[in-house]
Amino acid sequence: MILSFEKPKKIRSTENHNEMNMSDSGVAGTYVSNMSDADKKRFKAKHIKGNDERVEIRVQMNGVNILIKVFKNKKETKGDWRERAKDNSDMQMSMNGKLDITLDEWVLINDSIYEAKCLLEGDFTMEDFN
Repeated sequence: MILSFEKPKKIRSTENHNEMNMSDSGVAGTYVSNMSDADKKRFKAKHIKGNDERVEIRVQMNGVNILIKVFKNKKETKGDWRERAKDNSDMQMSMNGKLDITLDEWVLINDSIYEAKCLLEGDFTMEDFN
């Protein structure tokens, strides 16, 4: 398994992190990591349940922080962009810069997304990741 569901170690408080990285405190589509260097190298995942069930995956590749959200269900609303701002397809990806990766690194990303989708669909359980 690629995904690790152990809670990552923060390098600073959320408040301090958001002050330092304004783009991470409200602008959609930008992600700046707040994890230890060791955790950044792993595919850290969090299963979020509720009406908007998803698995969030965080990793750093070649100096670029990546956040991938894999959703259990699509969410599509009618209306203007403000009403659709929280819509989602199957997956969203945010980064803090240009990602330059090998095909092997892309396979790791793809495999992590597959694991997340399998967890959401019930093909895997949390015990499978221990």
